[in-house]
Amino acid sequence: MNTTQQHLTTRGQIIALRQEGLTVRAIADRLAVSTSTVKRWIRRYAETVAIRNNPFSNTVAVREALHLDVCAQTVRSRLHEASIQHRVLAIKERLTEQHRTGRLQFAQQYVGEDLEFWSRVVFTDEKTFASTNHSKIHLWRPNRTR
Repeated sequence: MNTTQQHLTTRGQIIALRQEGLTVRAIADRLAVSTSTVKRWIRRYAETVAIRNNPFSNTVAVREALHLDVCAQTVRSRLHEASIQHRVLAIKERLTEQHRTGRLQFAQQYVGEDLEFWSRVVFTDEKTFASTNHSKIHLWRPNRTR
């Protein structure tokens, strides 16, 4: 096993032992590593889990929720190390032939209606509705996922 694989194994053991309820000191003694190493990997794991549980959160909110004594850039760096990237939600899908056909049928059905009727028509795939924030939606997610 090379050094990188040993480090990954140790990190996994730290998290597993912590989830079993062991203290930081007990984990450090069992794995023959420093307590600061154990604390570091527990904190980094907590940051990653927090973003995965709430991908629409930002790094400042994660830092505050976990009571971390680090800057938001550090949280961002740890997320990037875990292959979790900041993204803006994907652009809406393009109209399909089914959409076009449905719209045409609707228009033909109501061809005699006046402008007031048509001013109230909105196709649900044409407009995004929001009751609060009208800006782009940001989120965190692993690479190559939707």
